[in-house]
Amino acid sequence: MQLIRFILMLAVFAVSYWGGFLAYEGTLWLVWEQTLDGDLKATVFWSAVAYIIILGPLYLIVCFIIKSKVKHRLSRFLLYPVTCALTFVVPTTFILLVWGGGSLLSPEAQLFHAFFATSGFLFGLGFGLVSLLSSKRATGA
Repeated sequence: MQLIRFILMLAVFAVSYWGGFLAYEGTLWLVWEQTLDGDLKATVFWSAVAYIIILGPLYLIVCFIIKSKVKHRLSRFLLYPVTCALTFVVPTTFILLVWGGGSLLSPEAQLFHAFFATSGFLFGLGFGLVSLLSSKRATGA
């Protein structure tokens, strides 16, 4: 059971990362009509590093806090994706402060909003589904 849960959570990490990355690319195209072209490898590498070191753990912390504080399963299931998606402000603010200021409402920030909000939503949704599946297996339902 634990191995299955671990494998499912690895899938949640992967799907949420790539979903966020595709949202970043889609926003890049919609806002500036540009593609990553030669920057693709560097963008994948650095966004994956940021995801593994910062975002994945941040999403897990958010989900574990919700799991420990909210007792109703449906409420938790709804809160996971919404709350994880709303954490987009934290990494976007960090990036803007470290690499060039700017506004949280700037077109550049929209790229990060798209990435982090989408990946957070997908992570929370996946975490909620894995939790529901695990609780149903544990209760024999």
